[in-house]
Amino acid sequence: MSDHPLIPPIGTVPQAARMFRLNWVANLERTPAGDAPVQPCAWVARQGPSVRLVDIRTAEEVVGPLGYIPGSDWVPDADADDLAARLDPEGAVVLVSRGGSRAEALALALEARGVRIAAALRGGMLAWSDLGYLTSRDPAVLERAGALHALPAPVASAGKHLTLEEIQAHVGEPTSVRWIKLAAVLLHARCACVDGRDDTGVIGTPGGDAGELVLALDALEHHIGRSLGDAEVGELVARCASAFGSMYLHSDVSAANSFILSMRADPRLTKAIGSVYEPLEWRQWLMSPPAEVQDIILEHLLADGNLGCGHLKLMMRHPEEYDVRPGLPQQVVRAWMRHRWRDAPQLELVVLPGGHQEGAVVNIVVDGDLHGWTPLPLVSPSCAGTQMFVNHPQVADFLRRELASFLCAQTDLVPVQPSDTDALTRRMVELGGRQAGATLGHLAAGLPIYEARFHGAGVSIRALGHVGG
Repeated sequence: MSDHPLIPPIGTVPQAARMFRLNWVANLERTPAGDAPVQPCAWVARQGPSVRLVDIRTAEEVVGPLGYIPGSDWVPDADADDLAARLDPEGAVVLVSRGGSRAEALALALEARGVRIAAALRGGMLAWSDLGYLTSRDPAVLERAGALHALPAPVASAGKHLTLEEIQAHVGEPTSVRWIKLAAVLLHARCACVDGRDDTGVIGTPGGDAGELVLALDALEHHIGRSLGDAEVGELVARCASAFGSMYLHSDVSAANSFILSMRADPRLTKAIGSVYEPLEWRQWLMSPPAEVQDIILEHLLADGNLGCGHLKLMMRHPEEYDVRPGLPQQVVRAWMRHRWRDAPQLELVVLPGGHQEGAVVNIVVDGDLHGWTPLPLVSPSCAGTQMFVNHPQVADFLRRELASFLCAQTDLVPVQPSDTDALTRRMVELGGRQAGATLGHLAAGLPIYEARFHGAGVSIRALGHVGG
């Protein structure tokens, strides 16, 4: 058995690249009729520069009503005969057409010519637009017909502090930023953790959706003056999953490997685990383990060091510092996993690669008040060869009110009324700010803090000091 059972060594490929390939395979689907490889829009939207997008539609289509995805290359299908020879054989490419059929045909052709990491955008531009992702109709794309832009090269600068100029270059690069309407975030997107190891484009908040749920239930307990029982937490998690769609909880490779080795050493799990060794086998097994061992699995998952989310881990270790009831974060994780195992795929457990190497904290804001139609930037934490903590405090506060409003409507389960929404929101916003400060104090002490403000004319960066300074 490998020393790293979740992510075994693959030659000299870096861990982040191995994780990307694993996630590519895990998300890849095949069309029923033609067996063409396709990737879902939401997954592609988060990848940023990790994936090259190639739009193969006509000139009239790319500048027509549907527009094109910012940062994509335009190679009309009629001119794509030599595309396989021009692509990086180790790079990932997603092909884009109106509804997906032309892109599916070309993806199959590229596979036949040896392009290993190629797929079509599932549903094409129609699905992209329907899901609330923004497009451009700038005719300047026509001047780049057939050209493949240079993707950012890895820079060995891990561990350094990021400068204002590097942040400006990163968020001003169209391949690093995708845009989604706020209403779409409520319906089918997710809030990821501020963690810099997630190199996909994110809406970031400490702990992601799981951290926000702990925060909300803590505010609810504070408001009603008592602890929530396991059955109440389980039902509230289930109702939130139904109401808000995709929700995010993360770990990391080191913690996941510790978790797996811990389970392998438990004789109660020997028969259930059997011959599960490969990364995709582990992922599949943990998505739906045998019911009779699920409580044992949760014992191991919640053991110290076996869950890699720094924010949740710190809350579990220091509940008094986070002003959260001891045991509440564990209750939420248990309820989360149990509901996931009842076939709720919208509850995601994401495994991030590597260790913390963040060089800055970046707060993302947009000008003006937030509305359902407000475009929000999905910013990749992977910047200038290193990482940054990406935090969307403005979006988090808006979503906290939505979550508080939803919880205050659950009058059949807990003693609240819709009129309690303001009080619950205030508690969440105030405590959320303190908890974010606590986590950054542990994980980001001394790092520079920047604000990236997006507005009609672009994005402006300003320095806000240092964490703890």
